[in-house]
Amino acid sequence: MKKRLLALALAALSLLTQTCLAAPAEETPEVLRVGFFAFSGYHVIDAQGHRSGYGYEFLQRLAIQGGWSYEYVGYDGSYAQALDLLRQGEVDVVTSVSKTPEREEEFLFSQQPIGVNSTILTVKAGNQAVVEGDYATYDGITIGMLEGNSKNDNFARFAQERGFTYHPVYFAGQEALTAALQAGEVDAAVTGSLRLLEDEWLLESFDASPFYICTRKDRTELMERIDTAINEMDLHDPNWRDALHAAYYATDQSGSVILNANERAFLAEREASGEPLRLLFNPDRAPYCYFQDGQAQGILPAIFDALAQRLGLRYEYIRAKDRTDYYALREAGAADVVLDFTADYYLAEEEGYKITVPYFHTTFARLTLDGFTGTPARLAVMERAEAINDYIASRYPPEALVTYPDTAACAQAVLDGEVDATILYAHNAEWYAQRDVRNRLNSVAFGETSLSYAVGDGVPGGRWLLSLLDKGADSFSEAELDTIVSREIDAGRENRVSLLAFLYQNPGYSVLGVALVLLLLFALAMLAVRTRNQRRLKEKIAQATGELEKKTQELTAALQAADAANRAKTTFLNNMSHDIRTPMNAIIGYTALTTTHLDDRERALDYLGKIAQASDHLLSLINDVLDMSRIESGKVTINERPENLADILQSLRNIIQSDIHAKRMELFIDTVDVTDEEVYCDKLRLDQILLNLTSNAIKFTPAGGTVSVRVTQRPAQAPDRGVYEFRVSDTGIGMSREFAKTVFDPFTREQTSTVSGIQGTGLGMAITKNIVDMMGGTIAVESAPGK
Repeated sequence: MKKRLLALALAALSLLTQTCLAAPAEETPEVLRVGFFAFSGYHVIDAQGHRSGYGYEFLQRLAIQGGWSYEYVGYDGSYAQALDLLRQGEVDVVTSVSKTPEREEEFLFSQQPIGVNSTILTVKAGNQAVVEGDYATYDGITIGMLEGNSKNDNFARFAQERGFTYHPVYFAGQEALTAALQAGEVDAAVTGSLRLLEDEWLLESFDASPFYICTRKDRTELMERIDTAINEMDLHDPNWRDALHAAYYATDQSGSVILNANERAFLAEREASGEPLRLLFNPDRAPYCYFQDGQAQGILPAIFDALAQRLGLRYEYIRAKDRTDYYALREAGAADVVLDFTADYYLAEEEGYKITVPYFHTTFARLTLDGFTGTPARLAVMERAEAINDYIASRYPPEALVTYPDTAACAQAVLDGEVDATILYAHNAEWYAQRDVRNRLNSVAFGETSLSYAVGDGVPGGRWLLSLLDKGADSFSEAELDTIVSREIDAGRENRVSLLAFLYQNPGYSVLGVALVLLLLFALAMLAVRTRNQRRLKEKIAQATGELEKKTQELTAALQAADAANRAKTTFLNNMSHDIRTPMNAIIGYTALTTTHLDDRERALDYLGKIAQASDHLLSLINDVLDMSRIESGKVTINERPENLADILQSLRNIIQSDIHAKRMELFIDTVDVTDEEVYCDKLRLDQILLNLTSNAIKFTPAGGTVSVRVTQRPAQAPDRGVYEFRVSDTGIGMSREFAKTVFDPFTREQTSTVSGIQGTGLGMAITKNIVDMMGGTIAVESAPGK
């Protein structure tokens, strides 16, 4: 059970400094020369000089762990030329190198691969002459290949094993090969998978092999550092290779469907038979799927309409009268295809269906009367809604559930006050909220839950139909699906023209009508109460006099508040003027120095770095002031959501790790007696608290010191509440007992920045204290000079 993070006992040890410590001199990072050959999706430099690509991003991640920088060499050359530069000692490393016995004789390779490269066969998009998997159509084709590419040998073996011949044409570079494929000079292209596919169809992918970063044989120390850096990358993010591949090589073939010979034969047979596919869906799922004026409407039919057009399928809809009729028709096998099958293989198998990969995803949402808060005591549920009801059953007791026949009845039960809420599919709930002309309903989606729709194939032995539907579903991009969803939701809103709906939708006319009625009533009332006008006039004068006195008092109080605010502003400016002038003077001074030394690049870069440091410090001052302002104005609220304490601590580690490494410090994060990691809390504010405390610990602890964060679960008063102590300690230089009493006051620092050498607004701990108070917790400090 998730526990609510109610009380925080925060012990921040050695938060501030007492004396000025000299920072260790920063070492100039080693510069590695990289063979940076141009390759689409891997090494890219655009017209503005911006670098990107799989290989480039890998190098940046490696540099974070290795502590070096790069010089990029050989972009105008080829991959083979980059290896020659490595042999000649003109570069230090080359990436994307496959191991071969010959290369291992002359190069050192990283212990771990940095990616996987497959041999791929592609054709120009729209080329239906070469059919995927039909090797008779491959026989005798002209294939473009790159000179000296190891993938050529892989494809030769592939062709021999599958019994077809081909005519190779060799090209010096990828750009020339791609141009020849698009111009029709070759029928297909054989390359590695490390490139972007544009206007191409992927037919084959095989012989996946790892690739590595390599250096010369005499650079053993460098390779040891590279191996250590890659191990660190694997430790922090084991999936970084997949993430880079998805970012730079995800093949987008949306809008196109590549069919094999069997699938084409199936389509031809269906067309020759003249029989359309019979489609079925639940009409009780607007705006996902429903009927209007006898026509199929909604998101799912719109997706299938586009899919069928791409595949050339003929179809017709079987109209189910309601939810009960839909399930009866589905179980009777009346349809060839069910559009809204839940992506549940067990359920499909039990009913005798095969299902495609999921093609549309949605979430659940709670529908309540506007203004409802808290936990529903009574909840409307639908018959035969397995996915939603499983979700509800895991969170609500059976006695709280009231069953209704369909979604409309559930929504009406909420409007009538029979239940507190109902849970529907997200767009379904929003649909009913929009249809209520009086705007009484409120829909709130649950982001952590989801439901996936698949297409159910009810044709016995319909292997090729299922294959077609799978490919058709995969052909839609996220942008296409978003466009369909937006269009169908907008189109599904009914045009209500009743007088009541018109008045609710046009409140201006409602106000005008009410005003006319009131004016008429007022005129009639004036005739009956003329004798009472004088008495009412005197009452109004007395009331106005009282209101005037009240306003005078309010103005006096406002004036006093303004005077207090002015004094507070003066105090703030007195506290902040020096700290703001210090970085501003640095920025102005170094800007002037930079202007006078533009011809000295090294000195100018040094000045610019100092300008950047001063600017960062000035920005931090401003951010602290704005945070404090928002807190004092009451604009900061606590938004509790389900979170995981382990994830929060890991996120903290990731953020401060680089600062820990930079100062060669030790960091310990552990938990004691934490049995409930799943909690409700405001992660953003908890992160802010922990970052403020750990940042201070790092800032005021000398190099080589230790910072530790320990989380302890304490006994709680209630079973659904959790008390957690977050203790942040360090081996820094501490503070006096007198200053510890005022450490949480705004603008307080034990010494000025000019004396301590460590700058800040003095607001960090005040902000932390305010957030802790808002979260219902406590914070204390234990410290002494030198501890």
